[in-house]
Amino acid sequence: MYESYDEQYWGDGPQDRGGWLVHHYLAHGDLHLRKSSRLFAELQAAFEDGRRGGPRPYDEDKLNLHQAFLDLGSLESPRHLTLRLGRQELYYGSGRLVDARFGLNTRISFDGAKVIAQAGNTHIEAFATRPTLQKQGIFDDVPDSKKAFWGIYSATATRLDRSVEFYYFGYLAAQQTFSVCTAYFQSHTVGGRWAGKKASVDFDEEANVQLGKFGKGDIRAWSAAFSNGYSLESTKGRPRISLRSDVTSGDNDLDDRHLGTFYPLYARGKYFGEADLNGPVNTIDLIPQLDIHLSRRLTTDLSYGAFWRESLQDGVYGFVGNLYKPGSSTRARFIGQQAEVDLNFVLAPHILLRCVYQHFFAGNFLKEVPPGHDVNYATAWFDYHF
Repeated sequence: MYESYDEQYWGDGPQDRGGWLVHHYLAHGDLHLRKSSRLFAELQAAFEDGRRGGPRPYDEDKLNLHQAFLDLGSLESPRHLTLRLGRQELYYGSGRLVDARFGLNTRISFDGAKVIAQAGNTHIEAFATRPTLQKQGIFDDVPDSKKAFWGIYSATATRLDRSVEFYYFGYLAAQQTFSVCTAYFQSHTVGGRWAGKKASVDFDEEANVQLGKFGKGDIRAWSAAFSNGYSLESTKGRPRISLRSDVTSGDNDLDDRHLGTFYPLYARGKYFGEADLNGPVNTIDLIPQLDIHLSRRLTTDLSYGAFWRESLQDGVYGFVGNLYKPGSSTRARFIGQQAEVDLNFVLAPHILLRCVYQHFFAGNFLKEVPPGHDVNYATAWFDYHF
């Protein structure tokens, strides 16, 4: 994959207008010993070449064991109970909170145990893990002793092509940084999701609350997300028009004992677009999108998003909840706007070429917290799956 930025992170940090290359490889083996047991292993190798300032944390992992787990119990029967032990990926719902981070040059995994239960149309997973601490060397990834992640996720499919989901996620970090300070962080996130399709209309609605402890205080945060689309299947190009909106709370008072900043746990990578700029923390966004099938092999997605701060006391964060810019020095709410063109061309079975261009127009907040430059981003992907 080739990537190029003008004014990455709105002009902060080392800049490299010539672009660079990243590439990654996944290879796995799957052994079914008998109907009730399975061994799965997957290697990951990822490399970065030519970026000024060196690879980002998710750019390089020369060679490591990405997944290695044992399943005890069948996953094939309509009713089953399976225990999974070892290193594994986690992905739930739309990936808003828990995702393997597809699209980044390295994917993430977790070390621990998971129980998988299926009873009719209801699927339940309960897990207790530590995230894998990803390093850039060879076979040096280890469980992160300073973090823990556990929870339960239930999804029930209805006869009307819809899904009702409920979840609880627990997360612990020895240190987490927000606008107010850096301190011990333990959160409990409870929420639900309602998603599906009815005729030409599709929908995906989710809301949750987040409680817990931060330093000597507590956590009182929340988030909600809405995505609704309409497809014109009988029209040439089968266009789909959609509108997406996310609201994630920020901290309204940096001097009290309550942290109001919502932490997105292990949210999907490149949350608001391929340029990997702002993420789902202290944010209100509105993103209309148009998807068109230009031909049997070529599709295009066109979107234009606008972003505001939910709290004027809190700052702007990345998709992993990392603080980019504190926000208490300005009362400006508007973060900016971005336009994106995404082309996907299936060259042949298992071969995909993807090209994306994105422009971010810096808003008043970014301009008042310098440098606040507009961002140009372009990327070209070549994917081969077999």
